[in-house]
Amino acid sequence: MTELRQRISYRQVRVVGALLILQGVGLMGLGVYFFGRVDWDRALVTSGQGEIDIQTIDEPLLKLLEQAVQFAIFFLPSAVLLLLAGLSFLVVRRRGWLLATTAQSLILLVCLFAYPDPRPGFAYPFIAYCILMVLYLNSRSVRAAFHSKEKPASSRSGTVHEA
Repeated sequence: MTELRQRISYRQVRVVGALLILQGVGLMGLGVYFFGRVDWDRALVTSGQGEIDIQTIDEPLLKLLEQAVQFAIFFLPSAVLLLLAGLSFLVVRRRGWLLATTAQSLILLVCLFAYPDPRPGFAYPFIAYCILMVLYLNSRSVRAAFHSKEKPASSRSGTVHEA
C-alpha cells in the first residue's frame, strides 16, 4: 500500500515539475519574441573600430525596446527559478517547492505592480496561471509528497494531532 501511495505522490511531483518547466520555457519564449520585434540594425550602429554606438531612435522603436528590456528584467529571474524548480521536482523529487512558490510570487508581483494600469495582454494569463499553480502546489496531494517520513518518537512533541 505504501509503495502505491509513494508512486501516486511522485506522479503529482512529476506533473508539477513538467508544468513549471513549461511555464519557464513559455516565459523565455515570450522574451525571445519581444527581443525579436526590435529592429537592432536601426537601434544600434557599429563604427569601423568595432565600437557600438546607440543612436537616437523614433518613438515606436523606443517603445518596443523598452518593452523588451522591461520583460527581460522583470521575468528572466522568474523563468530561471521556474526551470530550476521544475528540474529539481523531476530529478530530486522532493526539492524545489520553495523555488516554485517564490517564482510564482515574483511573477504575480511583477504583473500586478510593475505594469501601469493598462496592463499588456499577456499579464492576465500569467496572473491566472500563477494563481492556479500556487493552488496546485498547495493542494493536499502535492503537499503529501513533501511531508517527511514518520519522525522517531524522541523528536515528537507531547501532543498528537489527528486529522
